[in-house]
Amino acid sequence: KVYGDEVLQQSKLTELEKVRVHSCNISLVGGIMNKPREALDMSISVLRKLGCKFPRNKLLQARLALSSLAATKLPTEKDIADLPIMDDETRKACMEIMVNAATYSHHCNNVFAFIMITARMVRWTMQYGVDVYSAPAFAIFGIVKNSSSYKIGAQYADRGFQLLDICTVGKRTESRVTYISWFMIYPFSKPIHSTLNNLLRGYKAGMEIGDVESAMWNVSMYICSSIVAGKA
Repeated sequence: KVYGDEVLQQSKLTELEKVRVHSCNISLVGGIMNKPREALDMSISVLRKLGCKFPRNKLLQARLALSSLAATKLPTEKDIADLPIMDDETRKACMEIMVNAATYSHHCNNVFAFIMITARMVRWTMQYGVDVYSAPAFAIFGIVKNSSSYKIGAQYADRGFQLLDICTVGKRTESRVTYISWFMIYPFSKPIHSTLNNLLRGYKAGMEIGDVESAMWNVSMYICSSIVAGKA
């Protein structure tokens, strides 16, 4: 942290050049220190410095979440297939911070922050192109839509898997997309037995790429689903 603070104090560096240190600090607070609320606040502050502004006030977050929910429409498979690759480095850095901020908002039960962040990631993907974190963004937004329509929630998860195939480094987030989709979305509209092999595949994908956290989520949810399916 001392060395990181030294980097952040360098006035000659741009905020984009400092973003890796910011990400490490956020991960330290949200992960090791287990303070998701503080990590979410830090994420919003860093995003603001990068030009991606979110309100801090809960009332304003609620208003933005509801308007974002209404404005975000499900794209067709063709819409997804025609998307270019996102090439703006600042927006790509914001996407990485936002996908983790969505996790922190979920952990601290800030529903409005969860919606406003994931909705922006979906809209940015449609507006600026595909990023490595576009696929998990669609899967996470599928959780939001699942609360009103299991069919639409599943379609957002489908689009997430489609985005994995478009992105050349999609393997990095395959495990995350898999456990989100096959435990939190698809079981509401597909037989529980159909989730098991997919969760095992997500586990293997995570271990192969080094995404151990997502791999462990997959195997944990495989065990839970096996019990529900009478396979344990």
